[in-house]
Amino acid sequence: MDDLGQESLDERLERLERDVEELRREVRGRVAGVTSGLSTESGGGRDFSGFTVSESGTTRRFRLPFELRQIRDLSSGEWWLNKLGIGLLLFGVAFLFIYSVERGWIGPWTRVGFGVAIGAVLLVVGLHVYGRRRAFGQVLLGGGVGALYITVFAAFQLYSLVPYLASFGIMVAVTLLAFVLSLRQDGASISLIGALGGLGTPFLLYTDSGSLGGLVLYTCLILAGTGAVYYRKGWVSLLAISFVGGWLVLLIGYADSAFLVVEPSLADRRVLQVGVAFAWLLLWLVPVVRGITADERRVSTQLFVISTPIVSFAFTAAIWDLPASDLGWIALSAAVLYALAAVVLRRLEGSSRSFSYTHALVALMLLTLAAILMLEGDALTFTLAAEAAILHYVARRFSDGFISVEAHLIFFAVAVWLGARLVVPESSFEAAGRAVLDISALVDLLVIGLAFAASLVVMPLSLGRIYRIAAHAAVLAWLWRELSALPGGEAYVTIAWGLYAVGLLVAGLRLDRSALIRVAMATLFVVAGKLFLVDLAEVEALWRVLLFLGFGVLFLSLSYYLQALWRPGRSTAEESGPHEGGERV
Repeated sequence: MDDLGQESLDERLERLERDVEELRREVRGRVAGVTSGLSTESGGGRDFSGFTVSESGTTRRFRLPFELRQIRDLSSGEWWLNKLGIGLLLFGVAFLFIYSVERGWIGPWTRVGFGVAIGAVLLVVGLHVYGRRRAFGQVLLGGGVGALYITVFAAFQLYSLVPYLASFGIMVAVTLLAFVLSLRQDGASISLIGALGGLGTPFLLYTDSGSLGGLVLYTCLILAGTGAVYYRKGWVSLLAISFVGGWLVLLIGYADSAFLVVEPSLADRRVLQVGVAFAWLLLWLVPVVRGITADERRVSTQLFVISTPIVSFAFTAAIWDLPASDLGWIALSAAVLYALAAVVLRRLEGSSRSFSYTHALVALMLLTLAAILMLEGDALTFTLAAEAAILHYVARRFSDGFISVEAHLIFFAVAVWLGARLVVPESSFEAAGRAVLDISALVDLLVIGLAFAASLVVMPLSLGRIYRIAAHAAVLAWLWRELSALPGGEAYVTIAWGLYAVGLLVAGLRLDRSALIRVAMATLFVVAGKLFLVDLAEVEALWRVLLFLGFGVLFLSLSYYLQALWRPGRSTAEESGPHEGGERV
């Protein structure tokens, strides 16, 4: 028996060792597969977490003194070294230029030729090593393009060796070279350098003879090039550079036309508007088409779709200086356009659904902007309150946090405006002597009702109580504003507050709503405090007697009939049990 038990134990140990060895080989194989796949994408035999793969398939760990996982090449020291190296090299070339100029060693043509040689060498070496060292090759290529930009700038602005048209043509050629290299070598950084250099060319080669039309046309061409590269590769960083750089160039063109000239000419306004329209269409349609065809759902891309119409509208308003009503019609037309686009995208499949949602949000923002521009006073207040209430319902229906936030912001703006109307003295609104319950008063009451309705569907539900408390305080302020201006108005305010509180208390008791009961009781205490703090000094003697006697009888009657008025709900009655008759004391 002992031998059999020992043999059984040995067999188990052997089996366990075989299983462990098989698991070890399987883990090694999977790690090698993952790291080799990542190294194929990033180049140089590295993955994003610092593993390297040798030809034999074994793996080793390259540790850094800091953790930078999940950030592509930043997990390798090579990223830092090659970036620092190319930067130091370019600085060294610049210092060599300065030193040679101070010593008089070389002339202008020699300096320019030296810069061209540096750029060409960097490009040739970058192309040569790109297949083996991708990240290193991209740095060299980007440095070569940057060196050519700097050299052409120096040849035109510093030394006046090359005429403007030739310098401009070389700059454009360098930009095209950067775009071609970025597409061929799949390098986003090269395209960024090309976009920055291309958009900066008019300012690097600035002369007083330039025209606004030429600047806008050239900017549109560069944006078309960056848009084509983005559509092909989907680099969000390139889209961001195009967005910021394109609008910045148009802003500089507008500022030059608006501030250096007393009044921009009609031709300049039209040219700028053409540039704005082109930038709007490009930065709107290219990300959308790219997202649909490549089935991308990037939030960063959709942010450009949202921000582009807002920036375009701001440019249009600044260029033409139109009345608010005309701008409102423009915003309304754009809202209809984006709403139609949302409907069309909704019918498609894939990522177009997310873009449909984005276009619907843009339409909503433009519609709100149109309402602000086209309406004023009571109409604007009611429209915004109604829109916010509808948005709260939609947000609750589809569990959408973004729409809920937008509804909260709109209601907050309405609440600030309504609070000013209710709290600021009547003379500030030139309402002295007006009739009680006029149109403005009814609109304010409807807005308060919309706030209460929204509190029933607001997200998150905990904010519903804040909405209801705010609506309750607004009702008290509304009654005070409408009644205090009348002769003996303080007495009317006290009576109205008391009746309103009694109504809330009765409703709370009949509906078995403890929160409503507490609010009603607190309001009754406020009424009692007003009797002693305000009415005792402000109200005439007869009214004072009637108020104190009347509210004394009212409070006593409420205390006597309180339990008789209370009707607990069915759930409360069931919890209390049939032997208690469904009543609570």
